[in-house]
Amino acid sequence: MSLKRISQIFFMWLANTLPLRGHQRWRFVKLGGVDVKGPCWIYRNVYFDSVAPHLVTIGKNVTITQDTTILTHFLDPTQKGRMYRLGKVVIEDDVFIGCNTVICNSVTIGKGAIIGAGSIVTKDIPPYQCWAGNPARYIKDRAH
Repeated sequence: MSLKRISQIFFMWLANTLPLRGHQRWRFVKLGGVDVKGPCWIYRNVYFDSVAPHLVTIGKNVTITQDTTILTHFLDPTQKGRMYRLGKVVIEDDVFIGCNTVICNSVTIGKGAIIGAGSIVTKDIPPYQCWAGNPARYIKDRAH
């Protein structure tokens, strides 16, 4: 295992272990390999896929609340056995993600979107829309 990979794992561990405020945690997440574009709020127990954290991009002024999981690898059903594919997860500026949300596959969450608590996001979310549920479904447009 490379020194860079060990330091990424260490900083991700620190991000969830240290008693930081949400607006401080993003710096450790960035050092852990996630592409964070600017200041944002990342609450405690937000888990980023340890296989490929560099495939997650987070915009400015994003809020990701507690117990959210963001996955960048997923099972490839077209292959025999247990073969995985990697996909990029993009969270654009001014997005709010509620508690206990799972973001899977390769998806883009558009600017200003709101994802309700307990949602499972499996497809792209357009800008300025509210989505919730399992799987996440369109609820309504958001004023912008």
